[in-house]
Amino acid sequence: MRDGVSIIVPTRNEGAVIVRCIERVCAACPSAEVLVIDGGTDDTAAALAPLLARWPRLRYIANRPDLGKGHAVSVGVRASQGALLAAFDADLQFLPEELPRLLAPLLEDRADLVLGSRFMAGAHRADGSVTGLRGLGNVGFSRFASWLSGQRLSDVLAGVKAWRRQVTDSFAWTSMGFSYEAELPLKALRRGFRVIDVPVTTEPRQSGASSVRVVRTAARLCADMVRFQWFPLGPPPA
Repeated sequence: MRDGVSIIVPTRNEGAVIVRCIERVCAACPSAEVLVIDGGTDDTAAALAPLLARWPRLRYIANRPDLGKGHAVSVGVRASQGALLAAFDADLQFLPEELPRLLAPLLEDRADLVLGSRFMAGAHRADGSVTGLRGLGNVGFSRFASWLSGQRLSDVLAGVKAWRRQVTDSFAWTSMGFSYEAELPLKALRRGFRVIDVPVTTEPRQSGASSVRVVRTAARLCADMVRFQWFPLGPPPA
C-alpha cells in the first residue's frame, strides 16, 4: 500500500547547489521520501553520497538516458512509494521550506493537485527571479491553459507542485519534456480532480543556466496544450 509523501527532485548538472537543495528539502519535510532523479553528467552523485548516509529516506536515481524534465519526474513517480507526490526544481529558485504549504491542501482534503504560483496574490518574486520575457510568456501560457480548461490557472509552468497519486494514475503521461508542467493540470481537470494554486516565493537561480530553448519550447508547448485538452486521455499506466 502506498503511504506518506514522496518528493521528486529532477536535476541535470546542478552539482553546485544540489546539496543545499536536498538538505533544505529534507529539513522541510523530514518524514518524506526524497528522490533525486539525475540526468546530468556532473558530480551530483558524489556530492550527494554523504547525505545518503544521513537521510535514510533519500534516494538517488541515475536517469540514463535523460529524455527531459517530464521523463525525469515520471521516473520518480514510478520509483516512489508515497500516496502524495511533489515535484521540486533543484535550482533553488523556489523555497523548499514552502513545500508543506503545497502539501497542506492535500492533507486537508481541499485539493487533488496543488500548483505553486508566482503570479497570484500573496506570491513574492525577488528581483531577477522572473525575467521580463519569460514572465510574460508564463502569464500568456497560463491564460491559454485557463481558456482551454475553463478554470483560472495563474502559473501553469511553475516548477513546484504536489498531487495525489490517483491524479497521475488516471491518465497516460505523454510529455517527456517541459510540457509536462501543463499536462498535469489540464488532464487532471479533465478527469474531474480539484486543482488549486497557492502563492510561492521565487528567488534568482542559484547556479547554472536554464536549458529551456524559449522559442522552440513555446511552440511545442502551445501545440501540446491543445493536445492535452482535446485529444483522448489514453489509458492509465499499467
